Amino acid sequence: MNNAETLLGVVVDVCTRSFLLVSDQGNDKKVYCDSVEEFTNVLNFVNSQLPEDQIEYADLAISKK
Repeated sequence: MNNAETLLGVVVDVCTRSFLLVSDQGNDKKVYCDSVEEFTNVLNFVNSQLPEDQIEYADLAISKK
């Protein structure tokens, strides 16, 4: 019996520089980046390792003036 979790996808939130890792077992994890460089490095890694259909982008937070 194999209980290993599988990554179903990643939700990229540009506004908060974070990534939501979505698991098949419901153990989702949020990863925050401390700098733009770190965020860019993680984003490049995600793009190189996952197929396009497993990567989503969160809606941009837009406030009205």
